[in-house]
Amino acid sequence: MNGAHIHLLLNHVPILGSVFALCLLLYGIFFKNRSILYAGLVTVVVTSLIGIPAFLSGEEAEHMVEPIIGINREALEEHEDMAEIAFWAMLMNGVIALGTLSSGRKTGTPAQALVWLSLSGLLLVTVLMARTGGSGGEIRHTEIHLQQSEHD
Repeated sequence: MNGAHIHLLLNHVPILGSVFALCLLLYGIFFKNRSILYAGLVTVVVTSLIGIPAFLSGEEAEHMVEPIIGINREALEEHEDMAEIAFWAMLMNGVIALGTLSSGRKTGTPAQALVWLSLSGLLLVTVLMARTGGSGGEIRHTEIHLQQSEHD
């Protein structure tokens, strides 16, 4: 197994995990369900941790696909730039979620300000992850740019 394989195995986890965590957090906040809220925060932390090898394996994946004919090099560079921003935002949000979880250890209820900060950060991370995933798909999947009229 090489870096490209690891990258392909893990790169969807931060994208889908952030969407799933967002759904859990929203449900937990608006229905005042502490268990679901905690599940959302734990999902943020786990997703952030899985994002580390996904991000770190990207460099090796890049070196493996660069020599392949048909690779969109512009998309490759754009993906790399977006991934770095999304990665650091995701890590910061994971730390905030961990702090939010910790804030509720004694009282059983996390600090509301941290809950809202976690949610705000997760909204940003979800958008960044979706854009990063989209730019990653453009590296090799040229069909993303095809217009309906081009193949009718």
